[in-house]
Amino acid sequence: MKKVLIVEDQRMPRENMERILLDSGKYALSASVNGADVALAVCRQEKIDLILMDVCTAGNKDGIEAAAEIKAEFPDIKIIIVTSMVEVGYLKRAKEAKVDSFWYKDISPENLIDVIEQTMAGEHIFPDKTPSVKLGLADSSELTAKEIEVLRFVCEGLEYSEIAERMHISQRTVKFHVSNILSKTGYANKTRLAIAVTNKNFIIPSSPEKNPPSL
Repeated sequence: MKKVLIVEDQRMPRENMERILLDSGKYALSASVNGADVALAVCRQEKIDLILMDVCTAGNKDGIEAAAEIKAEFPDIKIIIVTSMVEVGYLKRAKEAKVDSFWYKDISPENLIDVIEQTMAGEHIFPDKTPSVKLGLADSSELTAKEIEVLRFVCEGLEYSEIAERMHISQRTVKFHVSNILSKTGYANKTRLAIAVTNKNFIIPSSPEKNPPSL
């Protein structure tokens, strides 16, 4: 039987995945851990064939970071990213980390066991795109790539000058993009915009600030 490692810090999803593996009769659960930062150590201790990896877990490392490290050291281990977050950057990051498949817990049309079977057979199962979410008056698909890049920095609490420096553009251009986003979404200011975007999990700040962005 193929040995599986589950990385999931929420009890109900973890137990659901464990039950799916048990009911299949084809997979043996080697371990369930709640932090991605210990996944590599488990792979070093015993032979793992497949990892079901959540992105947001306990510890200081997210699942995609851990997956990249594991793939670099154990390229033959199959890794499926399993997440409920519609964060706009996850899908691209997962592909760059060379994971084998990507499955949304709540909205993917495929059953998890089918994704597991296809992945173990050598297929790569990925959504065509990140699911869109409603951001005020706009659909997230209406935002341009550059606007999303600016929006990510806004959600991380950076000032206009800091965003301009990070993106190698002028502050005027940053303000132009923010103005366009506010116009599309209908939010009154970038503080309310950032709160709405993070609450919808469209952007999950990598370095959240304790204080909200200034007006």
